Amino acid sequence: MSVDPYSHWHPDQSSGPALAQRLDRLARRLLPGGVTALMIVILAAPSGIPGATALLPGLVMSSVFFWSVWRPASMSAPVVFLIGLLMDLIGFAPLGVDAFVLLLLHGIAVHTRFGLMGLSFLAIWVVFSVLAAAACWLLWLLISVLSLNAMPTAPAVFETLLAVGIYPPMAAAGSWLHRRVWNPEPQA
Repeated sequence: MSVDPYSHWHPDQSSGPALAQRLDRLARRLLPGGVTALMIVILAAPSGIPGATALLPGLVMSSVFFWSVWRPASMSAPVVFLIGLLMDLIGFAPLGVDAFVLLLLHGIAVHTRFGLMGLSFLAIWVVFSVLAAAACWLLWLLISVLSLNAMPTAPAVFETLLAVGIYPPMAAAGSWLHRRVWNPEPQA
């Protein structure tokens, strides 16, 4: 006696809502990484804005940290790796350096996320500041070692200060996006 595996399916049933729900979930999941990658491409493009590429490390670190804490499924390790490779290809760092440092930042953020989620914004900002400083100095060290030349320290200091200063507006934008996309208000 065999059982028909398609006995529960009827051709007149529409799979529209199920497909729409899956596409909606996919879009929500790809949004943080996609916005971060788009930010990298826009700021790296020749736009005539002075110092636009200097914003990249701080913006990307802020984005990776924020989304790794609040939506780690949307900012997964493969996404962070691809964002890091994009940074390496667009920037002047040796291939894999930004990807490695961003993966470390992501791993620490994901590992400590439950402790961070209970802290105030100021405490999270302090934690991010320490991690961003460590990440910037690790980037400086890796680039210096791989180029066999001690790089100037001023860019590392500048990137650290920029990352620390840019986190509050990035976190505010991320919080707004998080509320609008993952917790939308019911429509009347």
